[in-house]
Order: sequence, then structure tokens, then C-alpha cells
Amino acid sequence: MTDENGASPSTGAVEPFFAPSRADQAGHVTDRRFGVRRLIIRVVVCVLALVALDRIIAPYFAPPAAYLEDYRLPRTAPTAALADYVGAIDLAARVPDHATIAVFLGASPTFGHRIQDARNTFPYAYASAAASAGVPVTAFNLATNGEFVGDYYVLARRLAPDADVVFVQLTYHTFSPTARGGSHVRYPELPQVLGVSLTVEEAGLLGLQASDGSAPAPVESAALGGVLSRWWTLWRERDLIDRRLFGGNPRDALAAFIARATGTTTASVAASVTTLPDDTANDGFASFDDLDPGQQMVVLARYAEDSSFTIDPADGEVVLLDRLAAELASQHKKAVFFMGPLNEEVIGFYGLIDPAQYKRNIELLRTVVAGHGFMLVDHNTDADALPRADFADISHTTDAGGAAFGALLFKDTAAYLRSVTP
Repeated sequence: MTDENGASPSTGAVEPFFAPSRADQAGHVTDRRFGVRRLIIRVVVCVLALVALDRIIAPYFAPPAAYLEDYRLPRTAPTAALADYVGAIDLAARVPDHATIAVFLGASPTFGHRIQDARNTFPYAYASAAASAGVPVTAFNLATNGEFVGDYYVLARRLAPDADVVFVQLTYHTFSPTARGGSHVRYPELPQVLGVSLTVEEAGLLGLQASDGSAPAPVESAALGGVLSRWWTLWRERDLIDRRLFGGNPRDALAAFIARATGTTTASVAASVTTLPDDTANDGFASFDDLDPGQQMVVLARYAEDSSFTIDPADGEVVLLDRLAAELASQHKKAVFFMGPLNEEVIGFYGLIDPAQYKRNIELLRTVVAGHGFMLVDHNTDADALPRADFADISHTTDAGGAAFGALLFKDTAAYLRSVTP
């Protein structure tokens, strides 16, 4: 109670005009507590709201089945779609009596950098050849342009439990340290995208240590990520939602917007999304023989820069290859390592690779994988395996070449694929 000046008769102090009287305050005091029952009700309401939202948005996203036929990751910023794709593979592996699941790891040759129709990439050409032979195979193409063995290692850690057989494509020139530029992974975001925990030693081998020398922490564990991807659309499609709304990670999109607005570019912004040059994606996917002589010389000059080298057994790529083979063997998985096909007719004609040097290098790689019980398939000493017309350049096939190599790879591994044990 206050007088006409707002002063309290008992204290003489002037109270703010908007302050409620003590009598009014007392009327609002309650002894009700936020008990367990009210907490449960609010949690249930939140869960029901999330379930309803999931049901509403689910029709606007491609179902996992969209990834089960001839899918390959986007050419630009492929890891933005990777978590969603891996979630679909998780689901496929849980289907009772499913067909043999073949996971293909690789770089641009397996991705099909110069292949127009995804059905003609190695994985799906392999599955087609297997189907023709009465062997049901569901293939998944996890290859992306520019990957190294370190990328394969992280992918295998996450996907090997889903696979019945893992195919690993090795790219010959990436075993040259100068070609890799000292790197061991092309996509350093893979552990976080896939929720793969790395030891400090593994992070060191991959060149992914944090600033304090520790291993990077994953966003989620692989097991938890698989459960969430199966049952929660918002979680499974989070990367796709980010791409549709922001063109990528929201934080990176905001940083890029600020950089454009201020006219500055930081290293973090530049590295926020891994992309690769795409200067040959829309040239008609011509074969090497159809290029004019000037274009052919450009292709030859580019490949010749890193075509002569001797693989060091202590090289990081070889060490990671050994780790990858050991990881697959420890999980008792069937695995096939194969060299990406090379345009042997052109290589031999122009003398781009010394045959003796190539043979020594391949024998080293074969010894590494054989030490864990796996084969290394290599057709690059046979100029008749794929004619030069099947190549778009030195190390990438055309559609015809991709289909032919996939069928050849099945012929090489059919008996192994049918075998009961690794």
C-alpha cells in the first residue's frame, strides 16, 4: 500500500509505479513444485511433436531406397551427402536375407569422373555382371574424386560392418608423395561426418591432429548415428536440409556470406567445403582417341608429372594401406584390392611409366595386402585388357570402359565372392 506520492507508509520509501503491492505479490505465491509428473508430461509432448514433425516432412525427402540403385555421391562437396547415404546402407544391411552387399571404396576412376551414366561405373557394372551370372549383389559406390587411402580407412571403419565384401580401388599415382602434396586424406571432415573415433596415433597417421596434438572428437558414435539415422528423419536428412537451406554447413555459409560482404576470405572459409576442379565434366565425355592432338598432349603432360617414382615401404600411404587391410581382416571381411585401370596402350607408346619400376611398385603393394590374406587385382600389365578407346585419358575410363572393367572385375573375383569364408 502506498500514498498518493507512491511512498510506503511503513518505510517512507517510494516504490516504482509498476511494482505490484505486497498483497498482490502474496496472491501469486504458490507451493506447487515442478515435479516428475509434469516433467514426464512435457517430455511426452515434445516427443509427440517431434514425431508429428518427422511424419510431416518425411514425404519431402528421398527415401533410403533412392540410394539403392546406381547412386553416386555428388561431384562437388560429396561429404555433405555422405551421412545420408551411409544411413541407407545401414538400413540395407539390416534387411533379412539381403543380397550380397558390396561396398566400393575408391577415387575418381571408381567414382566415374569421365563416366556419364552411373550404371557404367565399376560398382554397378560389377553388380550387373554378377546378376547375369545368377549372383545377387547390391553395390554401393562410396568413391569420390581425389580420395587417398586415408579416406578409405575412415570409410572402412564405419562401413565394413555393413558389408559382405569390400572392394578397394588403389590409384597408382597417389603413391607418389609429390602427387599427394604431403596429404593422407582428401576429406579431413570424414571422421566427424561419419562419427568415427580415432586414436591419437591414427589421427597422426592421417594428419588430423587437433592443435593440442589430440585426436579429433567425432560428432557422434557410429552406433548412435546408425540408430538415429534409422528412426529420425530430421537427423538422417540433416546434411541434405543444410544443403537445401544454406548450400552447406550453416556456419560455413554464414562465414562465406560475411567474407563476401566484407571482401575478405579466410583460410577456414576457403577450406569449409572440399571441392575439386570440374574442368572436364561437360565436354561430351569423349574418349582419348577423339580428343584433338593438342588436348591429348595436355593430358599426357599432366600425367607425366608424377608417373616416375619408386614407392617407399615407409611411405604414409603404404602404412595406411597396411592398416586398412588389417582392419578389414580383423572384422573377418572379404576384401578385394584392385588397381585403377590405366591406358596401357598410350602409356607404352609414349613411355610414361617404366615397366620394371611399375612391376616393383605393384609387387610391394601386393605383398602388403597379401600379408592380411587379400588379393590385389591388376590388369595394367595387359594392354589387351581394356583398349585405348575405352579411356577418356590416362587413368579414367569412358562409359564403355567402365562397363567392361566392372565385368572383368567380376570375372576375376566370382569364385571368391561365392566362397563361404573370407
